[in-house]
Amino acid sequence: MTKFDRLFVASSLAVATAALVLSLRTPSSQQQAFAGSLYANDLGPADALLLNTEAGKDPLRIGTKNNHIAWGDRATNRVWSVATVDIDKVMRKLLEGKSYSEKRNEIKDKLEKGEAGFQKRAEEIQAKYPIPQGGQPPAEGQQAFQALQQEYRVFRESIAGETEKMAAEQFEAAYRELTAAVDTVSEKEQIDLVFRFQPTAEPFEAKSSADAIDRIRARCFLRYPAEIDITAEVMKALNL
Repeated sequence: MTKFDRLFVASSLAVATAALVLSLRTPSSQQQAFAGSLYANDLGPADALLLNTEAGKDPLRIGTKNNHIAWGDRATNRVWSVATVDIDKVMRKLLEGKSYSEKRNEIKDKLEKGEAGFQKRAEEIQAKYPIPQGGQPPAEGQQAFQALQQEYRVFRESIAGETEKMAAEQFEAAYRELTAAVDTVSEKEQIDLVFRFQPTAEPFEAKSSADAIDRIRARCFLRYPAEIDITAEVMKALNL
């Protein structure tokens, strides 16, 4: 081997050694993909984790399905992200809004005008059929009053029915607004399940035992981490 050949081989070995050291120091493409998201003591990435169960039973395989931790093929074998919303607080704010209050005021005005009209007609009957001093009301006056009372009852029943129908419609409309906002926040925060709840610390303000029981039933969580409450985020989405 000539002097030139020996120098060529030595330089080639040096280059190969440098390349090997560089490859050991440089993370692989898979490692680079997880760079910045893994900690020094993290294990994996791995397709699944096998856990021992009872003696004689197959190990439990924990993996992922549709970006959820899963321990089986069924949709119920998933770890779901959970949140809560104080719907009473949100819906009260919604129902205080202008679009809702204006409709309630329309019925209120209709009731007040109707009441004023019946009161005026009652005064007209009194003026037309005055009661003699120490005597009995005229028969015509009694009949007129009875007819007016019957008409008034029909009017009040009509207003009550209209009020109930409007209230039902407003409750549903506010509920639809609420659920739409919950969907918006949930999609942004990747939340799967949202429960309605009332904070356990809030006073009942109940006036009867039945009312108190309703307050208890509304508090579906007896204990919960405050971090799962997304009421503020939902109200922000509704501009409340």
